[in-house]
Amino acid sequence: MKKLFLLLILTSVTLTATMAQEKRPEKGKRFSPEQFQAKQREFITEKARLTPEEANAFFPIYFELQKEKFRIEREARSKVAKGRGQALTDEECTILLTGTADAKIKTAELEKEYIAKYLNAVSPKKLLDIQRAERAFQGHMIKSMARGERGNKEFHKRGDGKNEGKRW
Repeated sequence: MKKLFLLLILTSVTLTATMAQEKRPEKGKRFSPEQFQAKQREFITEKARLTPEEANAFFPIYFELQKEKFRIEREARSKVAKGRGQALTDEECTILLTGTADAKIKTAELEKEYIAKYLNAVSPKKLLDIQRAERAFQGHMIKSMARGERGNKEFHKRGDGKNEGKRW
């Protein structure tokens, strides 16, 4: 259960950070969800060693879930944002906190529902490989954003000498 919540938090952080950049152009470049998805697809396909057929079956389902999770999280964030700058009562704060927790539960339930859909597209082993690759991608993106490497050309190369030759 802890791993699931950690995965949800990492996904939320990655999506929040990338969507926040959409509003802040950097050096004449705007964030492109399509480019992000293409990088994500390429990275996960390579790291999980998906065949083109597996990738074509899996990613429409994957991006459908990501879109739905983002919608749920955006709704929760917008409710919290409405309370900023206001003196809230304890009851109002509790409602906001509960709503945020409910959004996390809802996204976890969606993830669980989508396992069955994923397993129609890929084997259970491949799905585990995909989840590992997804976590690796999130870590890579967080590090890249921290270094300001939005258009990182060395996307698949770790470059720091650590874990060279390892799959993840």
